[in-house]
Amino acid sequence: MRKGSEPVGEHKMGEHKPALRSLRRRIFDILERDLPGDHIADAVHYILIAVVLLSVGGAVLATVPSLQLREKWWFHWGEFSALIIFTVEYGVRLWVAPEHPLRKRLKPLVARARYAVTAPALIDLAAILPWFVALISEFDVHALLVLRLLRFLKLARYSSGFNALYLAVRRERYALLSCLIILWTGVLMAATAMYLIERNVQPDKFGSIPEAMWWAITTLTTVGYGDVVPVTNLGRVVGAITMVSGLMMLALPIAIIASSFSEVISKHNFVVTFSMISRLPPFSDLEAPVLGDILPLLNSRSFDRGHHVVRQGETAAHLFVVLQGRLEMEGEEGTRSLGPGDVFGLLPGHTKASLLPVRAVIKTKILAIEENELHMLALRHPAVMGRLAAAARDRDPEA
Repeated sequence: MRKGSEPVGEHKMGEHKPALRSLRRRIFDILERDLPGDHIADAVHYILIAVVLLSVGGAVLATVPSLQLREKWWFHWGEFSALIIFTVEYGVRLWVAPEHPLRKRLKPLVARARYAVTAPALIDLAAILPWFVALISEFDVHALLVLRLLRFLKLARYSSGFNALYLAVRRERYALLSCLIILWTGVLMAATAMYLIERNVQPDKFGSIPEAMWWAITTLTTVGYGDVVPVTNLGRVVGAITMVSGLMMLALPIAIIASSFSEVISKHNFVVTFSMISRLPPFSDLEAPVLGDILPLLNSRSFDRGHHVVRQGETAAHLFVVLQGRLEMEGEEGTRSLGPGDVFGLLPGHTKASLLPVRAVIKTKILAIEENELHMLALRHPAVMGRLAAAARDRDPEA
């Protein structure tokens, strides 16, 4: 080998590395569906949803004896095809895991290991693992069919409804925990009272507090199976009080979740991911913890063509960042065009009482931050606030 020359193999690997990373980045974009107007990503998105629905539907119908689906060759081929698709998807998602904004600065193996223990990855693994276990061990076929229903949980990745429910429960987790403590207290008190009253009359059903708790749970939840009932007059009085108390105890968490879900779903028209916001200039190259603080503050809104985002004279109450589409801002100096990454609306210290009218030229997706959360962002991450202010001034010098 000549002095100063580099090995041919290493040179080729160096040439292929950028291309491989570019391919990995492109596949990550397709699977995450983060690029606006990416028709390939849209197609993959809907194909995976269709495969999940067909697979789950097949698992349900396979339990109907009269259909005899397990004896059909096309049913087995369909299930095998779904297994191959889900296995490839799982493997590819592991491969592209280092492209996620929160894991970009980690070593590839560490990034993949961290992705592997996330809830979506564990659900993907649960969707395929039973089949591979069945290949190397004796596994109940009926249990295998039922475990395929776990694939339905894969839809959580694609559904804004699932995401909104998760956010609603997460926001109200402390209130829900308090409701759970109240419910548990009610169960314990009702079971103790019934144990003291009915234990001598029905020792087989109320012979201990744990046995009486079954009756308390079914009564407080107003299910009332009828397999265990009080027979003494005092026991029936306790039962009546328990039933009425159960209505109030269940109403609390239901009202909390319903109210929170309604509020979240109205503010989140689509799912916002880390990859989406990391592509926007105001949020690019930010550290993972900073992105983690910003994401919960962002509300997502969609506007059809011709609809106003801001009307003439409307008081500024949000900061807006354009995610996808095109807007027009009408001012005294003419009409300005706003595209992905542009910022307008309220900023801390902003003195204008009203905003210029802004309307969607095409279907547009926007991220919005409410006023109180904007001040919180300014206190915790002033550098990010500076980026947003600079971006707003680029489009509106009076901001």
